[in-house]
Amino acid sequence: MKRKTVVPACGALALAAIVAVLALPAWRSVPLPAAPAAAPAPAQGPAAVAGPVWLSDLGTPVQPTGAPEEPLAQRIDRLAASGDPHDAYRAWWLLHACVVFERTGRLPARGEAGTDAPAEAIADPARSCATLGQRAKMARIDYLERAVRAHVDGALAELVEEGPFGDPTALATRPDDPLVREWKTRVNGILSDEAEQGTWASLYQLFTGFWFGHPAIAADRQSALAYGMALRDIMVKLDGVPEPQAIPFNGPFLDEIGAGLTPDEKARAQARADAIVARAASQRGRRPAG
Repeated sequence: MKRKTVVPACGALALAAIVAVLALPAWRSVPLPAAPAAAPAPAQGPAAVAGPVWLSDLGTPVQPTGAPEEPLAQRIDRLAASGDPHDAYRAWWLLHACVVFERTGRLPARGEAGTDAPAEAIADPARSCATLGQRAKMARIDYLERAVRAHVDGALAELVEEGPFGDPTALATRPDDPLVREWKTRVNGILSDEAEQGTWASLYQLFTGFWFGHPAIAADRQSALAYGMALRDIMVKLDGVPEPQAIPFNGPFLDEIGAGLTPDEKARAQARADAIVARAASQRGRRPAG
């Protein structure tokens, strides 16, 4: 699909551009390239949960036709005990889906985890999720943290959305709580460390988190400009995208991000972006073009 070039515009038009082009919920990280989809599991009921694309490629055991369904609690315990952080992430997803079902009466819809492919299915959520106690549901954060420590793709973005201790409202209702502040500092530290190494998803989450005012994101304007410049230069210098098409990270929109910064602050942002791009290029075993 042909992309439209961004032209200089006011902040409102710039906001419309980023939403229209990226077609993602606010402050979500860019999904990593989808792995080839595994063969779909046999349908076990009308309600199939949708989730992260890469979960469908993690080797989910397929129940033989006619085999008794594994109880959900037992399934989660098996995944959590395997020692594989990807399994811990899958255990988190199942618990997360039940928490969403408990709050809304429905399973997370397709794309709500920032991706578009189905994953672990819960055939009868009303019955299956009711077998899980509150302690089991709270354990989902431990499983997610395990996946984050192992750098499982997508886990850090989901930790941001889960909020402190699984309560995203705490960021607004208890912003001065020492535990909430400690959580926010720690999560932003992980995001910043990854962004400085050129990790696209973390750069994107910090950049859009600043722009959309996500309560979990602590990036300042100068940092956001550096991250946006880095995203642009990764697209242009490493991926070969013409700069006018590096939407929304091309010049006109970055001018909106940098509004109010001094020339010296903008120069420091560019120097920081250059270092980030150099690290990203080094990880790819190449030098930036230009």
